[in-house]
Amino acid sequence: MQDIKLRTFIFFVLILFLSFIASKIFSLNIAITFLILALIIYLISHIFWINELSKWLDNPKSNEIPDGRGIWQDIFSKIYKNYRFENKSKKDLATAMEKFVEAADALLDGVVSLNESNEIIWCNKRAQLMFGINVRKDTNKPILHIFRNSEFKKYLDEGNYESTIQVDTENYINHIEVKVIPFGRYQKLLTARDISPILKNELVRKEFVSNFTHELKTPLTVITGFIETLDQPKNNLSPGTKEIFTLMSDQANRMKDLINDLLLLSNIEASLNKNRSEKIYIGRLFDSIKASSSKLNKKKHKIKFNIDKNLNIYGSKSEIQSAFSNLVSNAIRYTPEKGNILITWHLINNLPIMEVTDNGVGIPKNKINRITERFYRVDEDRSRSSGGTGLGLSIVKNIMLQHQGQLEITSELNHGSTFKLIFPEDRIIKPL
Repeated sequence: MQDIKLRTFIFFVLILFLSFIASKIFSLNIAITFLILALIIYLISHIFWINELSKWLDNPKSNEIPDGRGIWQDIFSKIYKNYRFENKSKKDLATAMEKFVEAADALLDGVVSLNESNEIIWCNKRAQLMFGINVRKDTNKPILHIFRNSEFKKYLDEGNYESTIQVDTENYINHIEVKVIPFGRYQKLLTARDISPILKNELVRKEFVSNFTHELKTPLTVITGFIETLDQPKNNLSPGTKEIFTLMSDQANRMKDLINDLLLLSNIEASLNKNRSEKIYIGRLFDSIKASSSKLNKKKHKIKFNIDKNLNIYGSKSEIQSAFSNLVSNAIRYTPEKGNILITWHLINNLPIMEVTDNGVGIPKNKINRITERFYRVDEDRSRSSGGTGLGLSIVKNIMLQHQGQLEITSELNHGSTFKLIFPEDRIIKPL
């Protein structure tokens, strides 16, 4: 730019100088005429090259850029360099995009880019299979118009993308796990993972556990029956033999409890009990729990029930009773002799909540997140001596998942624990 200004300035100085010389040699009128003609020629040359530039811009090609004269030669040279550079950048960008698309298409997960209106900007081939997207027809269309699923629509509309959701589809892939990742100002990246093999393996595992435990029940019942038959007073067993039979009976009963819990857990996970909309009358349920807890209470605990009997819910009666009973029996097992146990059932923040609080041994904070795992025990010796199977809390957690609720645990070592079962509001039976 400085060079153009300098050259233009030199040109005008030269014209003025020549006009001055002409005025001295000839006359002032001839000098003015020379100056005007020089400026007109200068202007016409600029208009000519501007016109050439305009024509080239209508159909820009690198091999047709005008050569130019004087200042315009430099201008066209710079345009040519910039044009070549931009073309190279476009080619590099196109190559990078092609490689990106190839890499994205090679992913096992589906990826869809959405704008602020949930319209499809781009997707890879895997996503096309998962969501039934036709790239040519469906680009710039809302994904909810192409993939119609109530759970998926609710997930997108709520805007809470911290968790994933599992969606059943009618496309090539039956079960997918969906996750939305916001990026940019308003855009979203939708990722989908095929979980059909995982669910299939999980189903096989559950069926195996169910079948295996079911097959164990018959021989175990026979063994238990023989032990009870042999362990009769009329057989006059010696004290040593009597002790052996008592130990055998205890272990057989423990095995029976373990098998029953495994069967229950397997049935809950497999959703074999489809009816989870029974009317559960809490008063009757807790009367049954009170009776069973009084039999189990061998340590003379002070058990207090604070129950709102008018707060009834929909659910599976057998499963809910199992969940409540598990928490109560756990509190009794792990609370020292003459300890205090408080069991409440109330409406808190419009949510029905069952709460069991004890002043027992408590749970270390670093183990709270693991105690709902199958067979996980905080203290192996203490758990076995208490008669637990190690499946109680896993059963409770799965029952709550099937009822769209949650299990919350707070505890302090040597100071006790609190277990909360929180049910959704829509499970409340509204009074007529």
